[in-house]
Amino acid sequence: MNFFRRLFRSKSTSILEPQFDASVAQRLAAAGKDPHRVEAIPAALLEMPAKPALPGFAGLVRLELTLDVAGKVRAVQMDGAPFDQVSTLETWAEQWAFTPAKMEGEAHPCRMVFEITWS
Repeated sequence: MNFFRRLFRSKSTSILEPQFDASVAQRLAAAGKDPHRVEAIPAALLEMPAKPALPGFAGLVRLELTLDVAGKVRAVQMDGAPFDQVSTLETWAEQWAFTPAKMEGEAHPCRMVFEITWS
């Protein structure tokens, strides 16, 4: 990244670089492809419904979402959620809408991690 882009980039903006987990990197290597040279576009969040109220809870919840080839949430794993609110948070996360991730021009399933704070 050149000096001017770093200088003028907003502190709240981050440049997302696709990251392959170990299993994807191994499949690419087995196919004779270098994971660092594969064209990949991460899924992009299109819509996130309003954050649910979690009465009496303040803290950080880490959501790991597994997306299918259409960008639909198929599985939710979380850390830090109050036990009595897990189903509420799963239902909420399953309503998020994403553009599909792409690898070499084809839609591809992926995982994304979000950290959300309640205060």
